[in-house]
Amino acid sequence: MSSGQAGPRGALPACVIIAYSLGILPVPVPRSRNARLHRPKRLSPGSRGPFPRAVRSPRPRNSPESSFLAGILQELHVEVRRSFPSLDRDIRGGERVYLNSGGGTLVAETSARAQARAAQYMNAQDGKITSGEIHTAELQATARTNVAAFLNAPSANQISFHSSTSHALFNLSLAFRDLLRHGDNLVVTHLDHAANVTPWESLWGEDRGLEIRQCRLCSDGTLDLDHLERLVNRRTRLIAVTYASNGLGTIVPIHSVVRIARRYGRPRPPTGRSRGWQGALVVVDAVYHAYHAPIDVRALRCDFLAFSGYKIFGPMIGALWGRTEWLKALRPYRVEPHTDEAPVKFEQGTPNNPSLAGLSGALEYLLWLGEQIERASEGHPGARLLRERLHRAYRPGERRRLKWALCAIREYEKTLSTALLDGFRELRPHGVHLHGISDPARVAERDPTFTFEVRGKRGETIKRQLWEDAHIEVTTGSSFSVALYRALRLERAVRASFAHYDNLETVQHFLDALRRIVT
Repeated sequence: MSSGQAGPRGALPACVIIAYSLGILPVPVPRSRNARLHRPKRLSPGSRGPFPRAVRSPRPRNSPESSFLAGILQELHVEVRRSFPSLDRDIRGGERVYLNSGGGTLVAETSARAQARAAQYMNAQDGKITSGEIHTAELQATARTNVAAFLNAPSANQISFHSSTSHALFNLSLAFRDLLRHGDNLVVTHLDHAANVTPWESLWGEDRGLEIRQCRLCSDGTLDLDHLERLVNRRTRLIAVTYASNGLGTIVPIHSVVRIARRYGRPRPPTGRSRGWQGALVVVDAVYHAYHAPIDVRALRCDFLAFSGYKIFGPMIGALWGRTEWLKALRPYRVEPHTDEAPVKFEQGTPNNPSLAGLSGALEYLLWLGEQIERASEGHPGARLLRERLHRAYRPGERRRLKWALCAIREYEKTLSTALLDGFRELRPHGVHLHGISDPARVAERDPTFTFEVRGKRGETIKRQLWEDAHIEVTTGSSFSVALYRALRLERAVRASFAHYDNLETVQHFLDALRRIVT
């Protein structure tokens, strides 16, 4: 099946076409280009084998639209940075440059205030009679509505809340207890955070004896889609995949994963005594990508998607979206008095109301940012086409403003990534090796996370020197992307990860500090 088709003779849905034009989905790679990929010898499912080479794309030119969005966010940057009080000071008031947003973004002031107010005044339980319980019910409903807007989900009733994304994905994995059987197989990838690997490997591989297949990487740290295509067969029930790598920043073309998953049909919940289904479900861990670019679950056409509040400028809380028919069909573990209806049946215990308030507060910040960007776009020639596309795709209100914000963040962060990739290239002769996509021409294929090693130096040594010499906070170790670190045999890795509240001065400060260490 061609990647540009929804079926043998079908056309792409309008929402997908608009998503391509907005950049929410990358344009599919034609099969003629895939044919030029170096294909390794055919391997058995799950085997590692050699890395295939990746195709290089020509260096893109900045469009007027891209330049406009990045420029407007640059003009707003003083206000953006003011929205994050802990940006340049630690809890003791000491100077710092925070470059560990991949481990958790800074908390927006709107989120912190909302959390504090809810912790002080909110009832624990919701209800319909007293003012406190009515307020609590409204807060919970608002949080679902806000997350549905953030993901462009068809319904707020498709959103459930969990203590973390790891918790959400474990809950989801357990909920398949009646539907998977011996002979089925599941696919995980070497790019993924352990949160989207361990629930499937431990429960369904180790405990239930299902075959867990592992999709490997290409030499540039991208997902090997040819290998994925060979792994998937008629008994593949589910593909668990990240939207972007927590270790390398590589963005996964989810539309291509869905195309492969749907090769044998579109999955529908089994009925009666039947337990299997046609095609493979796609479970997306969007934690790392959620604060870098717009997400639209309708355009992605995946089946489940999870993200965390603490990676979008808010509190420690996980959110899970799923298709209604599958949420109804699954049977998660729950306490007896808990309602057996989606989405509440996926939530064990009383919701964390201050965290729900903080999540809405984080999205309130993005709504403010989107409003500023949208207002600045009025009458600007560089924004005309984007305005038209957003107006066609989203009704006026929260959904459109959130997309304005995330589109601007995506384009602004490309300027940071380009400067960083140029800087790492200059440091290469001094023993600095950047893993993953390193060509500035491919900046649209990655988020601004940079894992690197320095020849002859331990990661902890680099981390300590950056902190002591320049007050720069980075991280070392696997960052929970265990399969990735094993596949690349990373032993001295350091990770610096950026967000839209950083600027080119931050980038230069980091590169200068690293240059002093290695030269």
